[in-house]
Amino acid sequence: MLVSIFKTTKILFLGTILLIGTASSCQSNKTDGSKTHKQNISPRTDSLSYRDTSIMQISPYFAENDGNADTTYAKITYPIFSDSAMNNIVKANILLDGEPSIEVYLGNFIESYGNFIEENNVKYNLAWDKETIVRVELNSQDLIMLNSSTYEFSGGAHGNSFTIWSVYDVHNYEKLELNTFISENKMKEFTKIAERFFRREEGLTDTASLEGEYFFENDEFALAANYGISKEGIIFYYNSYEIKPYAAGPTYLSIPYEDIQDCMTQTGKNYIKKLKEYYNSIQ
Repeated sequence: MLVSIFKTTKILFLGTILLIGTASSCQSNKTDGSKTHKQNISPRTDSLSYRDTSIMQISPYFAENDGNADTTYAKITYPIFSDSAMNNIVKANILLDGEPSIEVYLGNFIESYGNFIEENNVKYNLAWDKETIVRVELNSQDLIMLNSSTYEFSGGAHGNSFTIWSVYDVHNYEKLELNTFISENKMKEFTKIAERFFRREEGLTDTASLEGEYFFENDEFALAANYGISKEGIIFYYNSYEIKPYAAGPTYLSIPYEDIQDCMTQTGKNYIKKLKEYYNSIQ
């Protein structure tokens, strides 16, 4: 869980902040571990080209225990697109509390740890860590899906994590809500179909109660706020604590397109038709 202090002896000896990764263009002999992704698609090939980069800040406060030393750090890995509008979308998925920049986002966590150490008489302090990773889960000629996952440990029995999925139209940068794909007047029917797949995945009968094992309001199945698109179907992601105890972890649910044709909008069908054509073209 904690990063070793000995891997960055020179940096820690200075007791300053380490920044890894820049927004500069990729070189053929990259040394920062960044990767370039490019898809030969039309008509927006340039806007969907991106590379991954990482930035990390390290606290000057050390945590020592039984001769071992660790330090608090905050790290983020995210894609940098050649399209500035897409980069703004990526940042919006990171800076959820209105931070002005990624550096401030990381620095706030480091500062919180420093304040904790200075304001409390901590005999055996633990190092904290926070890591955010933004991944491009789907990248077609019409749709792009981002997965922003954050893990944070700031003391206590265990850390906490959450994931946010977001689907966008790459032509107008519009974030697409679930009702783009599922008709509003068919949402109840769609939810019933989703519940059938949920019960199948959970090993529940059609009549088994959801009380006790799950955290659904009024013990009635509900869709996760996190939805996404795959080439097989509409997918949902329930974060830890959302419908189950922490120990049970997150829950993933996929609803095949062939089972929900009567619930889909024509716009949704058009998106999925072109998505399947795209995947067939690159196989």
